[in-house]
Amino acid sequence: MSNTSAIAADRPGSDVHLDEWVAPDVADEHDLLRAGKILEWMDVIGSLAATRHAGRPAVTASVDGLHLGDPPHIGQRLTLTAQVSFTSERSMGVSVVMTHGPASSSKILEGYMTFCAVDEEGMPTAVPQVVPQTPDEIARFREGALRREFRKKLECGDISPVASMSSVEALGSEARPLFVRELLKILPRSIRSPWDRDAMQPRPRRDSYVHKIEMVRDGKLNFHGTLYGGTLMRWIETTANLSARAHMGGPVRFASLHGMTFLRPVHRSAFVHIRAMVVHTTSASLTTLVTVQAEDALGGRHTETLRAFLTFAPLGDRPSPVPPLECVGDEERALFKEVEHRLELQRVLIAS
Repeated sequence: MSNTSAIAADRPGSDVHLDEWVAPDVADEHDLLRAGKILEWMDVIGSLAATRHAGRPAVTASVDGLHLGDPPHIGQRLTLTAQVSFTSERSMGVSVVMTHGPASSSKILEGYMTFCAVDEEGMPTAVPQVVPQTPDEIARFREGALRREFRKKLECGDISPVASMSSVEALGSEARPLFVRELLKILPRSIRSPWDRDAMQPRPRRDSYVHKIEMVRDGKLNFHGTLYGGTLMRWIETTANLSARAHMGGPVRFASLHGMTFLRPVHRSAFVHIRAMVVHTTSASLTTLVTVQAEDALGGRHTETLRAFLTFAPLGDRPSPVPPLECVGDEERALFKEVEHRLELQRVLIAS
């Protein structure tokens, strides 16, 4: 019997339940809960559920796409729950749900995060295996197994990440949304960011370009001395929000996250560069591309940590249309088409 199967267990007490109020210090100037805070809370309870289950520190590996309807307002009580619903040899799939209202009757957001347990050297290690028992647990475990199957096929090239809508529609109703979520976590590495430009071919940076720099200090570190995933996600949403506001010329609200995969950890004392720019618009939405690089100022090295697409919508009862976006050159047009395809895939998720 392998070590992994030997430690198979249904660890009681790994579920996490969190109650929060939307207080003024976590809301924006329009009394709406900041989306970055939602991502941070999700990472806290997801990480705690994964750590309890593994009996070891756990790190965030990826976040599925999220869709947020009406953002919570100041004074609303929110309930977040997290449960380890799937395990492979070294990873844990955690389902996160956020609700509000009497007896937490109204579901605002549902997400799925993947965590890895790490040993004393910070290397991935085996985790206890989930033993689903109830019909709901069995269904969630089956979904986790399907996600993993799709992810492995995408990684080894058995399935093209450039999936046509016809191939997506051909999947069954259970598999279709899971496959789309895995697709959306894969970001095109071949397309250069708009700010990574040849110095010999300068182009004016748009008003939506935002570049923030944060330093990784001790108070932002997790168990094993790297940056908390939730802190990084909050920085990303803040930067993307500023970019969308700059293009819109007015307030916006977070609408969706296309998916997020953490490429590598960020270590103590690194300088984190978060860059964002609006790369796609419709009359009712703006999508920003965000990239994260960690700089070792002493060694002079820059390491890419993460890429993500976040979509925003104008705020207000009768919001103004989003100003159209002008794409300059083939690369920016290719990026626009990439987001167009992603938004089409997201509509499949919303309809599922």
